[in-house]
Amino acid sequence: MARATFSSGSGRPLGVFLAGLLAAPAAAVADENKPCSAGRAPPSLSLVDPGAGSGLYATQELRVKLTRDGEQYGGVRSIDAPGARVDIEGAEGSDGAAALLWIDRPGPLTVTARVPDVDPALDSGSSGREDECTHTVSGTFDIRPASVARAGKLSRPRLVDRARNLWYRRVVYSFSVTAKGPTADRSPLTVRARATRRATYPGGRTRAVSRVYGQREFDLVEQQYRNGCHGALICAPETPYGGYAKAIGVRVEELEGRGLKLSVDVPTSYPRGGTGRTIPTPWGVDVEVFQSGRRIARLRAAGRCVAGGQAARCSFKRASTKP
Repeated sequence: MARATFSSGSGRPLGVFLAGLLAAPAAAVADENKPCSAGRAPPSLSLVDPGAGSGLYATQELRVKLTRDGEQYGGVRSIDAPGARVDIEGAEGSDGAAALLWIDRPGPLTVTARVPDVDPALDSGSSGREDECTHTVSGTFDIRPASVARAGKLSRPRLVDRARNLWYRRVVYSFSVTAKGPTADRSPLTVRARATRRATYPGGRTRAVSRVYGQREFDLVEQQYRNGCHGALICAPETPYGGYAKAIGVRVEELEGRGLKLSVDVPTSYPRGGTGRTIPTPWGVDVEVFQSGRRIARLRAAGRCVAGGQAARCSFKRASTKP
């Protein structure tokens, strides 16, 4: 029996016709990868930090720029920078930048860009694409260490009467950790807290609660909280009557990418319903803030408070925010 054969309609066997179709995209890819001739000058590549002037600092938003003859050069195929985050699409409208770049570690950084161009020396006159080519340009830049975020002054409970050791009933410690200036460390902040119902600092075996708070848009994490505990790292249990706190509470407020404000709400005893008795609430807390693998702030405090009217009689252990 004779074997059936198929034709493309042009007189060529179908296999030859399909091979030609598949070869066409490969040729287009080859055109894109074709290097420009030595006589075609490539653009210059630079890396700038718009906020820090001449220096380049880790964790900050840096901009990759391409120029030729002092003018902005448009278009880039790809940019490679080992260990860095590169965003080409997000660079639109960023003062002529070809890409945005972030690197979290200091040290030398090599940036390599593949840039399209048109080279008249490659045009044979038979195809409109033969003069398209690609430059590969690179540069090595020194990335300086960023300045770590710092803890502000510790706000302590407010004293009413020192002679009688009376304090305002709402007993709160608070402090802020902020990253200021163009050289500030913009990497995420991690807050870890431990609390105990004894008037002593929590030990290493006390269960710790931690959360990560991003300072840059791509680092932001959607925080999940229980009902009634928004912003709380440690949510203080409350009595069903009157809403009196029965234990320590730790709250974290995000400052729109500029840092964090941390608050520790101290329990000041609570009444036992229907008995007239007051239940004491001794407490201890240890709050730590980390950035780039380093502890940058720490609050350790402990004590005991018993409320009476609008004030509370308290005894405290020494507290500070030194790392």
